[in-house]
Amino acid sequence: MERIANQAGGVSFSSCIAAANWSLPSAASIHTGTFPEHHRTGYGTNKLPQSVNTVAERLQEVGYQTVGVSANHYFSESTGLSRGFETFKHINPTDLFREVSPRTLLRFLSNLRSHSGGLSTEKTKHRPDFFVNEVVKKQVSSRTEREEPFFLSAHYHGAHLPYYPPPAWQDRFSSDLVESPRAASERAFKHTADLHRGIANVSEFGEADWNALNVMYDTLVAYSDSLIGELFDHLKALDLENTVFVVTADHGDLLGECGLLGHKFVLHDGLIHVPAVVHGLDSVADKQDELVQHIDIVRTLVEIAGGDTTDFDGIDLRNERRTAALSQRAADIQGPLSAIQEHDPSFDTGYFDDAALSSLRTHDFKYQQSAEGDVLFELPDEQSDVSMSYPDRRDELKAGLQRRLSEIDSQKLDGEEVEFSDDIRDQLSDLGYIVE
Repeated sequence: MERIANQAGGVSFSSCIAAANWSLPSAASIHTGTFPEHHRTGYGTNKLPQSVNTVAERLQEVGYQTVGVSANHYFSESTGLSRGFETFKHINPTDLFREVSPRTLLRFLSNLRSHSGGLSTEKTKHRPDFFVNEVVKKQVSSRTEREEPFFLSAHYHGAHLPYYPPPAWQDRFSSDLVESPRAASERAFKHTADLHRGIANVSEFGEADWNALNVMYDTLVAYSDSLIGELFDHLKALDLENTVFVVTADHGDLLGECGLLGHKFVLHDGLIHVPAVVHGLDSVADKQDELVQHIDIVRTLVEIAGGDTTDFDGIDLRNERRTAALSQRAADIQGPLSAIQEHDPSFDTGYFDDAALSSLRTHDFKYQQSAEGDVLFELPDEQSDVSMSYPDRRDELKAGLQRRLSEIDSQKLDGEEVEFSDDIRDQLSDLGYIVE
């Protein structure tokens, strides 16, 4: 990503803030240009309302070919986020033989150590991103001869838990490890394969545990980064003019912050402060140090394409400036907290707001509010409430948050709930999302 950002036409946004802290609401915000309380997806319900238009639908209206490729069930037909994509490829074990060519499968099998979990029979050690990259490259190449412009959105598995890098990558940062790469990989996998058990055991973690988690997470990031670089080079080789290339993350992960692993529980910067690199959009090159959100990047792109952004919540980065970033988390954490307490009945849940939580973040402060109370943090510290030290700042951000929530409330819609299939539930459970 750094290489892409440093090329002519590239920019890395140092303060990109996601609208949510886990995949479903964040992906929905990316693909609709709206905040979670607006689109409701992953914010009390699990399917996008028909009345909310997707970015793909808006671009289809102005003549774009639209392609979606996803390794995540939350960006799929099941959640309604595939609407507007004339071609949609969902890369999952059930449909793999339908979506991937035999040649690609053979290449994958001959490179199991480089792109997956080697010969392990543990299914959650195997990663789908090699397939995503190959499908994306094929889709791009097949559309270059057509006159219509195209929009492609791809969702990779990335550095998502459980943490188990491909064996050929496990020694990438071996000099940073306190044990062998194999032992560290197995340790990191053990702690993240059963997320709730892992969180329950955090208080007992020692140096080797934290070392393994941090280094193997970094290794997965490096592996994902290599695939993105490969895709970017493929696009450059096609010599596509007027192409905008965007790389970002829907959320981050916690590695001990707030006593947690993974994501979904809090609106900590470890989850919502994400990387974002854009190449090919010279008009935003001077915005690298400003606050931006995914919904701003999306609005800017759709505006440039001539699409309708009437209902979008973001700003056009070419001529507007964001002073604060809004993030939201629904009131749906009691189940996961109870799952943690099954492993450790003494786990203290008092730190976590059970009600819906919203935060408004500037460069220096973060104000958080729920029905259970509010708090002001002076960043990067997200433990100490400084409301008494900065009452004017708290009141200013509180008013700003209320204003933004009122604007969203006027557009708020009824969500739609669907029952995921047993296969999808099993796969989401493997990722730590569903508590059975």
